[in-house]
Amino acid sequence: MFKLEPDGFAAIAPLFDDLSLRHGSVRAVLRDPSLGDIWVDDPGSPRQALLRGPEGLYLAGDPRRDLGGLAGEIEDFEYVYPDDPWLPVIGEVLPNRFMIAHDRVRLAMTAGRARAFAVPGGFERVAGSQPMDVSISHAGEVVSRCSVDMVVDGYAEFGVWTDPAYRGRGLAKAAAAASLRRAGEQGVTAFGWHCHASNARSQKVATALGFEVTDRYQAFSARVPAENDGDLDIAYCRELAATFETGAAEIAWLDFHAAVAWVLAGEPGKAAIAVERLVQRGWWGKTEWLEEHWALERLKADPRFQGAVRAHRGAR
Repeated sequence: MFKLEPDGFAAIAPLFDDLSLRHGSVRAVLRDPSLGDIWVDDPGSPRQALLRGPEGLYLAGDPRRDLGGLAGEIEDFEYVYPDDPWLPVIGEVLPNRFMIAHDRVRLAMTAGRARAFAVPGGFERVAGSQPMDVSISHAGEVVSRCSVDMVVDGYAEFGVWTDPAYRGRGLAKAAAAASLRRAGEQGVTAFGWHCHASNARSQKVATALGFEVTDRYQAFSARVPAENDGDLDIAYCRELAATFETGAAEIAWLDFHAAVAWVLAGEPGKAAIAVERLVQRGWWGKTEWLEEHWALERLKADPRFQGAVRAHRGAR
């Protein structure tokens, strides 16, 4: 594979036509090469291409060509978004056998259709540091926020988060509605919203705002495809935990995701053991990733987890 110079991005853009319709990250890199890189199989006559953007790696082109170069170019920790024609052969391209399919959904809406939602009493809407971001605070603490993940050519993609202790009060809808309004005032005319297909909460917020499902697709990663408690059934979480524990014998960092899966399977003891093992193997990640992950937070009272966090911080 050969890395393209920025002045070659325009010529390769047609290979990404379908992915550009689905993913703002692809559009953004093609528009502004400083945001990512593109690799091709043949600079003179490219038929296959990889685009690394802010949200992951995107695979485009002809899957019938030799796949060896692609397999060597993708890192085992990456989040891979293949164009649909690649799905039948994706196993030949992925860099490790523990990467699994993530079913995902895209929702979209045009400007002027977004519904308004008021901020509940006792909460305050606060403008974010970025022009289109909005937070909701309570007693001086941010408890919900809507952030813009990508803005390009009048199109923006949004993501929303709410502290689990404050969910069910309409805060995410209030934050997102205000963010959409700010985006519209700044010339954005089309909105996108991506999430795991299992994330019913996110889809409920989006549809309440006026978004409609436009696309269902698959991405691939060696991570747990969940963003909230209850997104996946317990049996599947146990299966994932066992898969990632097996994989950790070859790829040590998979114990991080084994720990997440064990928590979601209702096995915090096994999760803490996985974190201990992860740290003992010299994991290269940031201690904050352990302390702030939405699923691992419930391990904070476990002495084994506490010890592993201290050991990891001390080794940095």
